[in-house]
Amino acid sequence: MTPNRFDVHAHYMPPGAVGRGAPAQNFLASPMPTWSPEFALDFMDRHDIATQMLSVPTPLPKAEAHSINQYGATLIKQHPTRFGLLASLPMDDVEAALSEIPFAFDQLGADGVVMVTNYGGNYLGNARFEPVFAELNRRSATVFLHPTIPAGYECVACGRPGPVIEFTFDTCRTVADMLYAGVLNRHQNIKFILSHAGGPLPTLAPRLSTIGTLHWVPHRPELTQEAVLTQLGRLYFDTAIAGTAASIGPVLELTAPDHIVFGTDFPPASEPVIDQNIATLGALTCMNEAEKSAINQNGRRLFRRFADELRRD
Repeated sequence: MTPNRFDVHAHYMPPGAVGRGAPAQNFLASPMPTWSPEFALDFMDRHDIATQMLSVPTPLPKAEAHSINQYGATLIKQHPTRFGLLASLPMDDVEAALSEIPFAFDQLGADGVVMVTNYGGNYLGNARFEPVFAELNRRSATVFLHPTIPAGYECVACGRPGPVIEFTFDTCRTVADMLYAGVLNRHQNIKFILSHAGGPLPTLAPRLSTIGTLHWVPHRPELTQEAVLTQLGRLYFDTAIAGTAASIGPVLELTAPDHIVFGTDFPPASEPVIDQNIATLGALTCMNEAEKSAINQNGRRLFRRFADELRRD
């Protein structure tokens, strides 16, 4: 039987790398202690996954991003149908990020890029990132947006690692920042995928859409209620650790079913958690069987190399 699922949310590490997850961030151990292509392929074969889009979900300096992207490119050359590459950009150094984009896409054959929700407390609506978004928009790129430790984490973590609570809120925080700053409106060719069904963003979307009606909230005049909901509705939402009706229901109120894409968060999400999430997705009653089945392939359309394969089939 041919594997079916297209997984937009999977992580990897180069050989010899040590998984991050320091005690200072309230982790008992790294959530990603090891990775190998063989480990990933075995998991994929057992879970009906045809392809995983590989990303490193942490901010990286220039040299490390460059090196990791090169390693990722070797994986997609060795396994071109099984792996895709979401290149890391050294966003703390905008000029370096602008240099890495053509290297990743034109020389390495990257399929898209990964960004985290903030870089040293600078959220993605910050004007310093505008040249990067302009270039990605010119290329009609797909950006996988993964949460990271928020600014002021020590004050809000309640002694828990970031993925427990704060990661999901940081996704909402940075998307709201991009919305208010006009990034989503200026760069409509970029396809943004939000991890974990966007966290609380879909639930808060009606609240965010009121900003144009409140005289005490600073906002762009063009950011009307309709404009807010339209811009948020263009986003894509993955199902990683978010396959319940409580997560997917609000997404469906914001956007169409074809904007929900399959994700596992392998390997940080343990296999039992992933199994449970897949089962929960299959049992959803807020989508019909055809819509639930389509989740497995929706992500493929966001990446040119794999979308072309889908059209050929």
